[in-house]
Amino acid sequence: MIGALPAIGIAANASRVVRGVKVQHPCGDPKLPEEADRELSLNIVMTALRALQTPVTEPTLFEPSESPLQEPVHAS
Repeated sequence: MIGALPAIGIAANASRVVRGVKVQHPCGDPKLPEEADRELSLNIVMTALRALQTPVTEPTLFEPSESPLQEPVHAS
């Protein structure tokens, strides 16, 4: 799940939650210049793909970052 309110995904027991930007635009920010918005969207989507490849045993929050090697944060 990609969402701007990751606590909802965790509370709903979603196995993988990726933090988005805004409720209206979870995978981007239309206020940014076009290139920056594209980079932000790509970063979120790449984080979601990494989340799908990561084995999890409990609801796990994945934070988009500049570093694709960042470890996921397990929600408890």
